[in-house]
Amino acid sequence: MPTWLILAKGPVLRFTLAVLALGLLRLVIINAWQMVSAIRQAGDQHIPYRQIIQQTLSWLIPIRRLGKDRTGYSLASFVFHVGIVIVALFLRNHLDILQANTGLTWLAIPKPVLDWLTLGAIFGGSFLLFYRLYVRSSRKLSKFGDYFLLALILNIFVSGFIAGQPWNPIAYDSLMLFHTLNGILLLLIIPFTKIAHCVLFPIIRLSTEIAWRLVPQGGSKAVKTLYGPQERKI
Repeated sequence: MPTWLILAKGPVLRFTLAVLALGLLRLVIINAWQMVSAIRQAGDQHIPYRQIIQQTLSWLIPIRRLGKDRTGYSLASFVFHVGIVIVALFLRNHLDILQANTGLTWLAIPKPVLDWLTLGAIFGGSFLLFYRLYVRSSRKLSKFGDYFLLALILNIFVSGFIAGQPWNPIAYDSLMLFHTLNGILLLLIIPFTKIAHCVLFPIIRLSTEIAWRLVPQGGSKAVKTLYGPQERKI
């Protein structure tokens, strides 16, 4: 294996994993502290934790929600996310690199299964990218970072898939360097982009619920403060 590929899969990756872990831990601590503060200050202390947990789980695995709105987009997004999580965490090559750098490992999923998931993720990610480009309502809401993240993840999937095929037309070491560096870049920026929701989502759901736990008549008082003493229905 060339020296530059050894460095990328070794010291550079260990540094990247440290940044990823510390960055996500920082976000979790900050958001958890803000959530605890919000709970203490909530006017209504009767917070339905069980219901919130159930709703959070329903959004983590949104099978029942896929056909309710923008069916094509929802299905593409679901397949894309499933492919990212499973291929990243259960590919034998990834686990070997993880074990070499951290000592951690677990059971891998057979490569033919992951190849199909990779293709699904490529098609799903491509659909999301073109949807943002060509659907006006989505294009207005999209920023450069949205396109960059989708393109980066697609680079990782496409290069990894081609590198693992016997018909790969590109020099293996060069393609693996491209794949590895793109993966390292993605891991580095996770704590600083919207992808951080992969660990913050449960906290965000709870914080959103708490934010609406106003004191009795709090909504009316807020309206009076904003609009004066005139009666307004809320």
